[in-house]
Order: sequence, then C-alpha cells, then structure tokens
Amino acid sequence: MSPIFIKLASFFVRIKAISLLVLVSATTVSAQQSVDNEKAPKVESVEVAKDSEDSPKETAKDAEERKKKEEKKARELEKKKERDKEIAIAKAKAKQAEEDPLSFDRNINGLLGRYCYKCHNGDKANGDVNLAKDSNPRLILENAIVWESALSRVEAHEMPPEESKQQPSDKDRELIVAFLKKTLGQLNCETQNDPGKPGARRLNRVEYDNSIRFLTGLDLNLADSFPADASSYGFDNIAASLTLTPLQVEQYYQAAQKVVAALVQDKSRVDKSDKPIGYRKVYFRTVRPGDSEEEIAREVITRFANRAFRRLVDKEWIDRVMAIYHRSREEQLDHDASIGNMIVSVLISPRFLVRIEQDRVDIEEAYPVDAFDLASRLSFFLWSGPPDEALFKLAMNGEILKEEVIEQQVSRMLKDPQSDALISNFFAAWLQFNNLESRSPDKKVFASYDDRLHKAIIQEPRMLLQEIIRKDRPVTDLLDANYTYLNEVLAQHYGIEGVAGDTMTRVELTDRRRGGLLTSAALLMAQSDPSRTNVPRRGNFIAGAVLGSPAPPPPPDVPELQEPDPNDKPMTLRERLAAHSTNAQCASCHAKMDPLGFGFENYDAIGAWRESEVGKAIDSSGKLPNGTTFSGPVELKDILLDRKDEFAKTLATQMMIYALGRGPFASDKCVIEDAVEEAKANDYKFSAFVRAIVLSYPFLNRKNPEF
Repeated sequence: MSPIFIKLASFFVRIKAISLLVLVSATTVSAQQSVDNEKAPKVESVEVAKDSEDSPKETAKDAEERKKKEEKKARELEKKKERDKEIAIAKAKAKQAEEDPLSFDRNINGLLGRYCYKCHNGDKANGDVNLAKDSNPRLILENAIVWESALSRVEAHEMPPEESKQQPSDKDRELIVAFLKKTLGQLNCETQNDPGKPGARRLNRVEYDNSIRFLTGLDLNLADSFPADASSYGFDNIAASLTLTPLQVEQYYQAAQKVVAALVQDKSRVDKSDKPIGYRKVYFRTVRPGDSEEEIAREVITRFANRAFRRLVDKEWIDRVMAIYHRSREEQLDHDASIGNMIVSVLISPRFLVRIEQDRVDIEEAYPVDAFDLASRLSFFLWSGPPDEALFKLAMNGEILKEEVIEQQVSRMLKDPQSDALISNFFAAWLQFNNLESRSPDKKVFASYDDRLHKAIIQEPRMLLQEIIRKDRPVTDLLDANYTYLNEVLAQHYGIEGVAGDTMTRVELTDRRRGGLLTSAALLMAQSDPSRTNVPRRGNFIAGAVLGSPAPPPPPDVPELQEPDPNDKPMTLRERLAAHSTNAQCASCHAKMDPLGFGFENYDAIGAWRESEVGKAIDSSGKLPNGTTFSGPVELKDILLDRKDEFAKTLATQMMIYALGRGPFASDKCVIEDAVEEAKANDYKFSAFVRAIVLSYPFLNRKNPEF
C-alpha cells in the first residue's frame, strides 16, 4: 500500500477516536450535571467537575490514607454517640437515684462496690468475708447474719477502715446503713419457715464417751484414743466437720470390743448399790420359768439397741442381729459371749455412731421432727449425750412434742448435774478457756505459780457457770457479779482476805475489780502470752466473744510485735503498741481492739492486779471507736453492761450454732431476736435463752436433705 493511503487511514482513525471521545465526554458531563442538580447548585457542580478534571489521578497510597481518615472520623462519631448515651443514662440514673436513693441497682450497689467490695471480694476477701458474692438484695437477705455484722461496723464507722483511701461521705454512709436496715428488716419472722440445711451428725468424742457411760454405767473414756474432732464456728459438734473415715471405723470396732470385754470382766464384781452398772445394767434380767437363752438374748439386745439407737428398733432389725447370736452359738461361744458379739454390732452401727434423723420422703417443705429426734436434740444440746429414761418415755408416748412438756424438761435438765456439759462444751469453747488445763505461764516470770493455784483458777469459772445454769441467774453475771468462788490460794492471788482452806467456796465481793468471768484469772490468762499480757488479744476477745464484732485477722505480711531490746529504755506495752500501730495496715484494727484490751491492763498475764509496769504507772484508759471513753476495768464493765443487748445477741447466736450443730442461717435472725426479747423480759436469765432456742422453728423442724 502506498504511503499516502497509510497516512489517510491513520488520519481518519484519529478523527473517529476524537469524535467518540467527545461524544463520551459530553454524555458523562450531562449525566454528572443531572446528578449534581439534585445535590447542589449548578455552579458548585461545575466547580467540582472542573476540580475533578484538573486533579491528578488518586494513587493507592492516597486512597489508603483517605480510607483511614474516613474510618477515624467514623470512630470519633461513634465514640461521641456512646458518650452522649452514657451521659444521658447517667443523668437518668441520677434523677432516678434522687427519686429513690435506696435503689440497689441505681445507687447502693455502686456505693458497696466503691467502699466494700474491693476488700471483701473473692476467695481472699479480708477477714474471709466475701460481700461481693451477694449481688442482689435477695442474697443479702439470705446471708442476713453476715450483713447484720457489716451493718453494725459501717454504722459504727469501723468500716471502711481509717487507712482506706476511699472513705464514704456522711451521706453515702447514711444511705448504705438505711438500705441495709430496710433490706434486713424485710425478713418476715411470721412466715419464715426454713429450719436450715440438715446434717447427719457423728458423735464427737465427748458424746461417744457419754453414750457408752449411759449404756453401760462404766467410765471407760475410750474416746481419749480417738483423733481430735475438727472444730467449726468455734465448736466441735458441727455436723459438716464430723466426718467418718475408715480409720475411725476401725477404732470404733476396737472400742466396741473393749466395751464388751469390760462388761464381761465386771460380771464378777460385787456391787451393793441400787443402781445397776456394768454387766448387771446390760445383761441382767429376771429369768422367768421356761425362758430360753435365745429369748433372753433377744430381750437384752432389744433393750440395748433401743437405747443405743435412741429410738425403738423394729423387729426386722432385731431378727437380723439375732443371726449373729445363732452363728456365735454354732461356733461354740457361750451365751454371754454371743450377746457380746451382738453388742459389738450395735456399737459399730451408723445408727449409734451417727445421729441420723428420720426423713419424710413424701414432703418437700419443712416438717416437725419426730418425738425421738426431738428428745435427742434436747439431750445432746443440754447434756452432750443421749436421752435419759424420762425423755425416752416421753418420746415413746409422744408427750415430748408438747410445748409445756418441753419447757418442763428444760427446767429439769438444767438443774441436773449433766448440764455441766454446757460448761465444758459450750461456754468453754465460746469463751475460749477450753484449753486452760494445758496452759502454763513462764515460770521465770511467775515463779510463784503452782499446781494449787492452777487448779483453783480452772475451777472458778466452772463453779460460777454452774450457779448461773442450775440456779438460773442472769447471764449478765458473766460480765459483772458481786460474788465468785475462791479458795485460800486463789483469794490470796486476788488480794482478798478472809478465805481459808483448799475448798472452793462462794464469796461475796465488795470490790468490782473482781466479779464475773471477764476479770477472772482464767479468762485473763487464756488471752495472755506466757510471759506478758496481750492487749490486742484481750481486746479482740471482748469485741468478738462478748459484743459479737471481732476485728478481722491481720494480713499475713503484718509483723509481730517486737520484743524489747534489753539495751533500750524500758517501754510499757502501751508505748510499744503505739509504735507498732503507726503501720497503716494495723491502725484501724488496733483502734478497735486495743482500747478494750487496755481496760484490763492492770491484770498481769496470770490475772493478778498490778499498778505499774517497768516502773511506770499503768494507763488502763481507753477511747472506743464511737467516742466513748473510760478509765479502768470497772468503767469498762459499766460500758459492757450498758451494751448487754449486744452481749445477749452474741450469746443467742453462739447457742443457736451449738444447739443445731450447723452454721448461721438466714432464719436464725428471727430466733436470735426472739431470744433477746425473751431474755429482756426475764431479767436476762439463762433459761430464757434456752427456752427461746428449743421452742424455735429451726429446733422443732427439719427438711429433707438435698442430694
């Protein structure tokens, strides 16, 4: 092809391309103008179009930056919306809180979270008190006992502790107190019909020995060889702690064999007393003409099993245990030995070793305990042992279920010497003098302390409690009394004249520095160290055991009070504690404990009165967290007597735990309140507390266990 044609063809191609480009451009501009006419004035659209034509082509980097800017702008817009929403919600809550300041969700929960939950939260909660788990008013009501204590501490400005960075304003504190009072007050005692969780209770060591003594009349003390019983809530009769291990089962079997051996050995003993014991108590019966040995064996084991199991045993069970008798005779054992094998089977039965109450499987709600279980509840509460013949007969005829009969039996049982079990197992554990027998002071410091004084010190609180229980005196005698029990050596220890001899006798007191348990050498020594007094321990004992509000345990990293350096200037214990308490971790608890402890600082570590320490006059004054001041033990006693309702509440709470063998339960609050009111109406007599407990709904009723 000639060059001219090639040039012409190329020219026409370019002309056609330009035409198409013009056509496309015109169409595009027309469409853009149509869109822009809807969004903005035409002039702006032209400018935008012009800018678009003039602007360079967007690179990938530019597009990425533009995208980031758009995303950032979107996030900021979303955050603004969230802030606006939160502000609106906060304003609404604030308005609602003003209208209802005691609303848990809108106000109180936030206050508790700010001031309480930070420390009382989770497994490592301060003082082992986890308040945060009770996340609504219903749970607070279920754990009323714990929240009652929290309420009293918040109201007394004891919590949050002074060293806490976040302290509630007076208004916030008032709101928390008002909410807790309102919530805890919702517990309707008229309709509160929950006796708490039941538990099968293994006999502890004391109960086992008492049961063997009741069944045989012999003091064998077999439980001395058993492992120590676990303690819970301060007592060793709590069902949840009394487990049964294979080792214990083996020990019970060996003990049962020893019981039978002691009975057989006792057969030849001549006893002219009217009260049969040993062999005569278990094996004896008047043989009627024609009675076979098998009939005698059946009668003996039936009588023994009824008392051992604390209820009437059915014929089918007796038939099964008689098979042991028959097999023993087939093996050429004599009559007594064959009965002995049956006795062993009774004494290793869970029906003897464990207090298993009768269930009513057809009932879901709580129901009254049966007559035999009620008799056992009474006897193990007041005597730490099985029902006697009088209680057993009342259970057999059902009379024990009548309220007036219960009251009659309580009166009888408290006057019985067996009520000393309350001293050894309830009072000694609650008031922490149960280990006094094994305590001894430092002989280098207290060289005059000897066995005679030691025995007298142990006897004094027990004899005082005997009078309170058996003569039904006011329990306020525990705080202060115008009498005590002394012998010559203890009277000299106290500086009291006119008492002679080793026999403990009742002595009228004129000096109020003595009287009651708090100023007895027994309790003062129990709360001391071997060589010196222990002010925080004594103070916390008063705060907890007497007033029911102990300080929490110290953090694990808090150092012990350092012993003085012999080369330093002598310091009193008050001076040393003042230096120790400058630690912020220690200050708040010591502010609660130490004033109460200093009130008894005139008594040394063995309870003797003193006026000075390291050559300096003792300062036994104190100022309580609520601002109350006192000087010396007599004025402190007056303060405690003024707060006797708090003491009565503590006593009722501890007695409820001990009587039922379980920890505190929500409905116990009603029983405790009734016990305090009953006591107030009866001059705070001891029997008033016992009656309130044994006639309470939880004591008279039970629920089937949940599996």
